[in-house]
Amino acid sequence: MPHPDLGRVCYILGGGGPAEGLPQITQINQFKKAGIEPDIIVCKSVGTLNALDLDNALTAWKEKFYSPWAIYNLNPEIEAAIDKALRAVPKSPFHKHDTWHDLWRDFETQYHNIKQILSLVFRIINSIPSLPGDINSSPKNFSPVLETLVKELQNSGLDKVKNILDPTPLVNTLKEILNLKKVLEGDTSLLILACSGIEEHIFAAGKKLSAEALSRIKMPIHEIITEEQLFSAAMASSALRPYFAPVNIDGTYYYDTGTQTPFPVQVAIDAGCDTIFAFIKDYRAFHLDLGANILDAFMEENDKLTRKIYINTYKEIFSRKDIREKIYLVLPQTLHPDLQLWWNTHEATEYTIKNETEATRKWLKENLPAQAGLNIDAKD
Repeated sequence: MPHPDLGRVCYILGGGGPAEGLPQITQINQFKKAGIEPDIIVCKSVGTLNALDLDNALTAWKEKFYSPWAIYNLNPEIEAAIDKALRAVPKSPFHKHDTWHDLWRDFETQYHNIKQILSLVFRIINSIPSLPGDINSSPKNFSPVLETLVKELQNSGLDKVKNILDPTPLVNTLKEILNLKKVLEGDTSLLILACSGIEEHIFAAGKKLSAEALSRIKMPIHEIITEEQLFSAAMASSALRPYFAPVNIDGTYYYDTGTQTPFPVQVAIDAGCDTIFAFIKDYRAFHLDLGANILDAFMEENDKLTRKIYINTYKEIFSRKDIREKIYLVLPQTLHPDLQLWWNTHEATEYTIKNETEATRKWLKENLPAQAGLNIDAKD
């Protein structure tokens, strides 16, 4: 039911792994305590997982997801390749042996292992082109290196791996604690964003939008009827490639929208909302770390593109003269160092909940002081 002063309220729940999911649900917890309930939720990625149960998600973060190992495993195919490689690493023969025969056999084994490793090293070194300093290299000069690396990937089976992480722990926990029937039969319209190819899609659950609102939304909309469909859509929305595998829904693969829609405010406007609260990352706070490792550098490059799209969307929306909706950004505070895209700890959870709770109460008092009926001082 629309709020008497805010009208039809929309929550926009953005993505960003634990680094956004935990601050986001802590903020929402205070909004709900203040009496601001959403009529519509537009969500993506970790925001979708929060949206499946706004009432209990914070408790789940505290009790279930305070460790990265409770969220994901390494892809079993990669684990097997690493295990195989570790078994080939020479072990020191200079440990206690029962007989000289055992010691000699150990030396022979280590010689074989060392020979294999040195063979790989020399093959890679020999494949690197030797070019005079005044000659610019071309792609073909490096083909021996690439061929060697591809061959080693094929030998280990890693050339067929489609994803780095396995979300089995997350899936098992969510299936255990979620009441998806409550979402399907609730009074809130849940609009889940996911990608197929380069096209964005919406999976709609809960209360149906009006025909007028549906006609305004430009993305393809898929109606969710069953709990299985809802869970699949949520997992697809949070399947960020190449970390997680895309999800097959009715023969089509869907995955996280990634950089495409960091601020999906237009969906909320088209859905007919009056007041929009966007619980998203502060994409303006971007710092490039030139010393980052490969995976972190990959994410930083994505963040650069995300930031650009976010700023352009923000400028376009707030420069429009026909904008009638009230739009608020609810941004996270400074993060605990243990709270990252793929990482979380018990200490980070406690710190974040305390920090975000205090900051959100302050935000509500400063930004919505004239709104009647808000119980901003409600205690936890």
